[in-house]
Amino acid sequence: MKKMMLLATGFLTILMITGLQSCQSTKSATATKMLRFNFENGKGYDYEMSMNMDQEIMGQPMKMEMTNYYSMDVQGDEGTSKLVTTQFDRMKMKMNVAGIDMDVDSDKKGVSAEKDPMSIMNRVFGAITGRRFTMKVNAEGKVEEVRGLKEMATAMVDSLGLEGADRDEVMETFNKSFNEKDMKGQFERVLYIFPNKVVKVGDTWDRNTDMAGQMAGTYKSTFTVKEIEGDMVTLEEKTKIEGSGSKEIDEMSGNVSGILVVDSRSGLVVNADQDITMRIEKNGQKMTINAKNKVKGKARG
Repeated sequence: MKKMMLLATGFLTILMITGLQSCQSTKSATATKMLRFNFENGKGYDYEMSMNMDQEIMGQPMKMEMTNYYSMDVQGDEGTSKLVTTQFDRMKMKMNVAGIDMDVDSDKKGVSAEKDPMSIMNRVFGAITGRRFTMKVNAEGKVEEVRGLKEMATAMVDSLGLEGADRDEVMETFNKSFNEKDMKGQFERVLYIFPNKVVKVGDTWDRNTDMAGQMAGTYKSTFTVKEIEGDMVTLEEKTKIEGSGSKEIDEMSGNVSGILVVDSRSGLVVNADQDITMRIEKNGQKMTINAKNKVKGKARG
């Protein structure tokens, strides 16, 4: 059970390392827009993130498709920052490694034998969905604080109906991935992209995000304004990944390149396409992982 929990939370972490509403007008090279995280109080925003890999790792073919859906509701302001309540709505994963197929979906309600790996992972994913926590996010998109994670972890573990040592082990596993430091880093990879100033085509700025946990390292990103059309601002992302090492990985490095379309009125990422290359070393073995990440976001209500 503990190994399956580690596998599930590990896949979620990778996914998170890793937004459709438009207003068109004539393009202008002289246009300017205020670009900041400015979700509107009382409104909701939905994100869909997907990652795809199709390659060979250590001589074994591997295909993986993961999609995560989550919703964000703005509770109000706290100083100059926004309080955003976040909920995982659905997680699904299809994976084939060396001829072994996995198909996991938090929406699957049917259960089979308790020890069946797919049944366990469906239960784990299902236990995560619907749980809520709150983030304090400033105008640059930096996550200053995360609240409610302990309560979220307790509710998730309780829903699995575990007792004694099994419950303690699962709680420890959840806390390794669902702690404030990890969650800050994961969500900043989506949110911490704004200069909090008026921009024009050609403007550029840097943002660094520290990731903890299994993929520990620093993501050094440079964003450049490529186009402004109506309220939509198109950004180019160039990110260098510098790994600091962890218990799971001895050394990690990589690059992310992508194009993001941002609604300047709210800071919502309405669409993003990213190419990710990671080079990982563990116990003297080296591997390269290539993946494509897509993000879609839309305002709700």
